Amino acid sequence: MNIDNKKILWKPHKGAQTTALQQTAFEVLYGGARGGGKTEAGLAWMIEPNYLMNPRYRGLVIRRNYDDLRDWIDRARQFYRSLGVKVTGNPAEFNFPSGAKIRTGHLADSDATYKYLGHEYHKILIEELTIIPEEEHYLRLISTCRSTVKGLIPQIFCTTNPGGVGHMWVKQRFVDVARNEEYIDPVTGRDRIFIPSRVYDNPTLMKHDPNYVKTLEGLPEELKRAWLDGDWDVFSGQYFNRWRYEKHVVKPFKIPSDWHRYRAIDYGFSAPFCCLWIAVDYDGDAYVYKEHYEKRQPLSHHTAKIKEFSADEKYQNTLADPACWIRNPQNTNNWSNALPTHMSIADIMQFDGVTANRANNDRINGWNVVREYLEWNDSDKPEPRLKIFENCKNLIRTLPMLVHSEKRPEDLDTKQEDHSADALRYGLMYIGSPSKDSVKPYLQRELEKLLAMDSTWTGIRN
Repeated sequence: MNIDNKKILWKPHKGAQTTALQQTAFEVLYGGARGGGKTEAGLAWMIEPNYLMNPRYRGLVIRRNYDDLRDWIDRARQFYRSLGVKVTGNPAEFNFPSGAKIRTGHLADSDATYKYLGHEYHKILIEELTIIPEEEHYLRLISTCRSTVKGLIPQIFCTTNPGGVGHMWVKQRFVDVARNEEYIDPVTGRDRIFIPSRVYDNPTLMKHDPNYVKTLEGLPEELKRAWLDGDWDVFSGQYFNRWRYEKHVVKPFKIPSDWHRYRAIDYGFSAPFCCLWIAVDYDGDAYVYKEHYEKRQPLSHHTAKIKEFSADEKYQNTLADPACWIRNPQNTNNWSNALPTHMSIADIMQFDGVTANRANNDRINGWNVVREYLEWNDSDKPEPRLKIFENCKNLIRTLPMLVHSEKRPEDLDTKQEDHSADALRYGLMYIGSPSKDSVKPYLQRELEKLLAMDSTWTGIRN
């Protein structure tokens, strides 16, 4: 670090840390494993000389909560101590002699990103990016990264490890498309890049705390893959850690007419409305074969979609979130002025041709049921009892990204995009399989169809 001819007190490690600080992409994600020197890289990035010497420079640092932010502030006081900085306010603001300022904030409440709208920040540092539950919140936050000051080019710098409520969207936005190579967003035209790092990229830590490395190397296999190797396909805190795409996702096929069928609904307006269609075979294995998933649509839109997707099908049951039976005028104002506003969501759905029953909302037992359906092993149970058609993209996208709640570890974190998972839980708590007595007649009928199609067909394989 050399600012205004001051003595160099810090310089980045060769390799990943240096590479990350040299990036010119609008969005940079640095990290992927523990101990890679992410925090110091972010501290240095915030005080790039041509920014720090400009009196109009404004930077913003975001962390998860006040305690995490306080830790960053303590480290920043030490890191910036030779620069004549004055720290004031709560949350802290770093004021430099040039007039440049770095502000700090946290995301402890769900609406925290709104308070930055309308601001202008030339650099935004987000520590532990996966703390942000949804990509929409991130996009709202980075919309404040812009510049009307000549020479101050706006840029985002993020650090993180695998895991956390935002794991999946971060993986999809950065890791899957921009690993060590700039990716141009087809919508915005802006570029982003992911620079991975590991503890071995931090020689200072390797030298002064070799036992930390040994601790990472001695972790259970899945934690080791996430924290030491930076593997984004498995991560600490993953709620359904038996999920494997190759095991649980199948190509669509025609559902036999005598399999049992169910629908499961999780209501939402600002959050997505989800309906899943589930079929059960003779062995009790479940297949999620359709989904409807949209938000900010009136209830009439959803009931119309459900009826469209359900044409010519019969169901053993339709289950819905018990909250749909709460009588709340706000629930119905977007539906129709022709009906009394005291009607519940369930009342309106029934009036519109979709009759549902209250689902069991025992969350913990419900999640245990979902786990049982997802379970498989390499010996006596090679296949799970739950399969999902590949056209159910939102269930496939969101189910593996869910993480444990910090306050109630046996439950999952409800701040995530858990709407498909809730609908799945409602359905799996109730499903039953058709009688095995119907298997033989069904197979006979299928055999007759095959024989009718091909008179030269002479047998079947057992």
